Amino acid sequence: MNIYAHRGFSGYYPENTMLSFKKCLDLNICGIEFDVHKTKDEKLVVIHDETIDRTFNGCGLVQDYTLKELKNFKSSIEGFEDNDDCKIPTLEEVLELFLPTNFILNIELKTDNIHYKNIEKDVIDLINKYNIKNRIILSSFNPNSLKICNEIDSTINTGLLFEIYNNQILDLAKNLNANYIHPPVNLVTEHLLNTFYKNNFEVNVYTANSTEDMIKLINFKVNGIFTNYPDKLNNIKKKF
Repeated sequence: MNIYAHRGFSGYYPENTMLSFKKCLDLNICGIEFDVHKTKDEKLVVIHDETIDRTFNGCGLVQDYTLKELKNFKSSIEGFEDNDDCKIPTLEEVLELFLPTNFILNIELKTDNIHYKNIEKDVIDLINKYNIKNRIILSSFNPNSLKICNEIDSTINTGLLFEIYNNQILDLAKNLNANYIHPPVNLVTEHLLNTFYKNNFEVNVYTANSTEDMIKLINFKVNGIFTNYPDKLNNIKKKF
């Protein structure tokens, strides 16, 4: 079972920052998960929300700022405001950090609310620049994004995210040639997992933070778990 640090080591450090990613380097885990948006000047940046309001000392849409402008904002998390590793990182900075490692990088394309022009091509071009395609999963709630990724490069791993399950999810994942299906922890049952496994999908579940959820997913033998507390999950995993 693979452990992915969700938005980095986000249970203890500001999510999707270089600090939260650097804190993962010494953990015995499989990889990390993070989110990508585009700036006004079409740079790829790592942040979860479409806006900066929740995690930084500013407001407004990511796409309305240039990269230089975004770099001026500080973390809004108490105690981390003046830490330079807690600014908004670029995708390139994150890829360079993990290039010397064996980490799998799950890059979520945040196109479900704003479908940034050419984001799929730009992300794949950067992945190819660093020659790490074999360590990448491109995931999205937006099936059109995954369709575009598959059209650009049918050999890159993709994962379909969903929040509400219906019978169309399985057919959609098949039609998209997805490799992974990423369900929310609250919807996971043995029956659902077996349905996915019988159709040759690997299943990574988001986001298990409680001990109860972690134990449930370990017992279900899921392929991977996204968690804000990878250290905690690692310790629980060792007991099985």
